[in-house]
Amino acid sequence: MTRHSYRVGFLASFAVAVCSLSDGAPLTSSGKAIPVTVTAAGMTRGGKPYTVQGVGGDKRLKELAARGGHSIRTWSTNGLDVIMDEAHLLDMTVSAGIWLESECSWFSYKNPEHCAKQAERVRKEVTQYRDHPSLLAWGIGNESEGDGKCAAYWQQLDRLAILVREIDPHHPTFTAVAGLNPSKTKGLNEHTPNMDFVGVNTYGGVFGVREHLKRVGWKRPWMLTEWGPRGFWESKKTAFGAPLEQTSAEKAEMMRKAYQEVLKPGDGYLGNYAFVWGWKFEATATWFGLYTHDGETTAAVDVLEEMWTGRPPKNRAPTVKPIIFDSKAAIAPGAVFEANASASDPDQDRLTWQWAVLPELQGHDHNTSEKIPKFIEGAITNPAKASIAVTAPAKPGVYRLYVWVKDGKGHAASANQPFEVR
Repeated sequence: MTRHSYRVGFLASFAVAVCSLSDGAPLTSSGKAIPVTVTAAGMTRGGKPYTVQGVGGDKRLKELAARGGHSIRTWSTNGLDVIMDEAHLLDMTVSAGIWLESECSWFSYKNPEHCAKQAERVRKEVTQYRDHPSLLAWGIGNESEGDGKCAAYWQQLDRLAILVREIDPHHPTFTAVAGLNPSKTKGLNEHTPNMDFVGVNTYGGVFGVREHLKRVGWKRPWMLTEWGPRGFWESKKTAFGAPLEQTSAEKAEMMRKAYQEVLKPGDGYLGNYAFVWGWKFEATATWFGLYTHDGETTAAVDVLEEMWTGRPPKNRAPTVKPIIFDSKAAIAPGAVFEANASASDPDQDRLTWQWAVLPELQGHDHNTSEKIPKFIEGAITNPAKASIAVTAPAKPGVYRLYVWVKDGKGHAASANQPFEVR
């Protein structure tokens, strides 16, 4: 469950035209806050029980609402006024992230001046958005805890939780951690009594999260603040070190199983935010996005809709099986090899194929421009067919062969396979 990731690419990426309110003014400072409480019995909003069914991300909110999602999570307050206004119009809530620095060369939680400056920034952000009716909770920091052994970090978190409560007594606070290991649990238990709940970011560990929380001694409320397919850091790897990614269909089935077995009331569970409602290039061009780079929805979105509403969507995304070719042996520069993948569509829609080769990225490296890198030219013969010929790039290195299968109705399936040129 241990994980360290970066979400900077999503912090300032949202820009959308929002319908005017009746008086033409934003709700940021003129709205009326809806009180939210968190107790051992669960969360209430406006006095009514409220369990989060949401996603991380701030785009395509109308589609999210239409599919049954009712809450989003952000990682900072950048552009939050526009996001919250649109969410309010759609009767959705927002867990607003407050970005915190990690311990580094220019910021230390052991430095009182650094902490005071940070607290003043937090004060301004909370004051600006505290009255918005779509606000659900304040997320103070995302995976900024490091290994969890710095007591000064947890002490600052508690000071910030007290500060937020003084400014905004109507909304709870949480911090999102990369898994909840014993050190982090110890820090939270000993130093953050004023934090209302903890947000757990976990991927492959989702099926054991309840048992894990009990094992490490967590007894307060909790929420899954990021979850989704198995992460690249916890996946099997090729002999040349490239992680093997699940197909979009495999990811969808994993998420269905998680909802059925884990994401249900009890043991302090408050709800969840699936990651990520949109597209990003992190490790690969398809790993975490619930959408493709072209904006099509994947089968995981269909699963979320079914779990949220109790019924599947009228038209569903296609599925594709893993790409078949011999990727175990290194391929000579310029050599040609065959590859194929089979796909099907639950609605019998006509399918089209798109293949591409891209250089492999390492770890959390990702494309922050939010545009997919240019495909390597000349690498694919017959890219619109299920079976293709691939010409290995001339430059030695690790590459990844991708396929997207589209149904022409806004949905797609994806699979990929890494290969080495040597």
